[in-house]
Formats: sequence, C-alpha cells, structure tokens
Amino acid sequence: MSEQLIIAGFHRSGTSATAQLLQRAGLFLGYELLDALPSNPYGHFEDKEVVTFHSQLLADNEQTWMVGEPLLPVIGPQRWQRMRAMIERRNSEHRLWGFKDPRVCLFLPAWKYLLPDAKVLIVYRHFSASTRSLGQRHSSDLFEGRGSEPLHRRFFRDPDLALRMWLVHNKALLRFARAYPGDTLTVSVDMIREGFPLCWALNRRWQLSLDDVPTGEVFDSSVTTGRPTEKQPVSDRRLIGDINATWRALEGLSRRTERLLERGTTLVGE
Repeated sequence: MSEQLIIAGFHRSGTSATAQLLQRAGLFLGYELLDALPSNPYGHFEDKEVVTFHSQLLADNEQTWMVGEPLLPVIGPQRWQRMRAMIERRNSEHRLWGFKDPRVCLFLPAWKYLLPDAKVLIVYRHFSASTRSLGQRHSSDLFEGRGSEPLHRRFFRDPDLALRMWLVHNKALLRFARAYPGDTLTVSVDMIREGFPLCWALNRRWQLSLDDVPTGEVFDSSVTTGRPTEKQPVSDRRLIGDINATWRALEGLSRRTERLLERGTTLVGE
C-alpha cells in the first residue's frame, strides 16, 4: 500500500533543502525534477509535472505564482482527471512518494480530497527572511538578465507584494493544519537547521520508514541563512497585525512538534 508525504511551504522558506533531505531518506519526489538555478544551487527538488499542473490551475483562475490575495481556486473536470492520473501512477509505482512545490499551499484541500490518508509536512520561515530572500533573488535575476524583467520589477513597484504573498500562503497552511491536525507536522526552517531530527520525527509520527539522514548533510548555512534581526519594512501598516498573528500561530504549531521530540511519543489525540 502506498503512502504520501507532501512538503508545503512558502517560497524561500527552506523547502528545497528539506525536500533534498527527505529524498535522501527515501521519499520519491518525482520523475523529472526542476534544474538547479543560482538561487537554488543544489536544486529545487520539485516535480516538473506537479509544478506545471499547479501553474495551469493558477492560470485557470487568472493567477500566477505571485498570489498576494486570498484565493479560492476553481478546479475543472479535466484538472481533477489529471490529478487522479498522477496519483494512480505514483501509487502503483512507489511505496512512499510525495512532492514539494510552494504553490501547493493554495491547493492542499484538493489533494487531500483525492488522497485522504496523505500526510503534510509544513515548513515555514520568518516573513522578513523569506521576503528578503525573494527580493534578493529577483534583484539578482534582473541584474543578470535572467527571466522576465516585468516580473522581477513587480517586487520593487509593489514593496508589500512579497509580504502579502507570505501571508496568503501561510494562512492557507494554518487553515489546513487546523482542519487536519492528525495529518500535519509543522517545523520552522530554523528548527531543521539547528538539528531537529526530522526523519525521526516523521517516522515517530506516521511510521513512514524513512532512513535517518542527518540534517547537516543537506543544510548549507551559506544558502539558507538565519532570520534577519532588523525590522521588516512595510508600506501598508494594516498588514502588521495579521502578519504578526500568523507568525505567532506558526510558532505555536512548531512548539507542538517540539513536544513530540521531548516526549518521545506520538502526540495523543492529534
């Protein structure tokens, strides 16, 4: 019988390094993965088929990956059929499979509908670190002439865009975690970087039979740096309360995960 583990987190939140760790531990992540880029020198560990599918879903809803407002996606019959085909192939060929794509934050309920037993690892990062990393990536791509110049410039014409994106994606993750507490595990990228035994915790939580891969073999501090200490600039001060509340809620979920490690047992009633 096949099992599934989906890795979900906002862009620039450490999900690529987390996915690399889990791939080494035995999680099948896709038939053809995206190539490495200067902003992700070790690779994205994203299944091209899944990323393309999510991009098509966004296009169906007149959106791109830069979703900065709440989204209730409409999914047509052909897309449901495509999802079922992807699931059937992977279920038939792999005992333990999953995928990583930041876009999945917006589509988790749909995947959960078709995969009722799927587990979800939520990875989050402080908003100032994620938005700074996004800005640096698009500044570098703009300077080097990579990709779409209008896309890169959006982050400078709209200085709160990355913050709003962080908010939309992480609020979607919080809603999902509250709806399915027994099927989610939430960690911060700081926890993993500092040595949290992720594979052990996932095995303890859901008996996934992952190999025990030390975090230090994957996480490169020069690529995934720690949380900035300076305050986050914001133009629309109405965002501040919502962002802080979302951050506190994410931290609350990760503290629950830490109790799992401290007690050495599966969390009762979750």
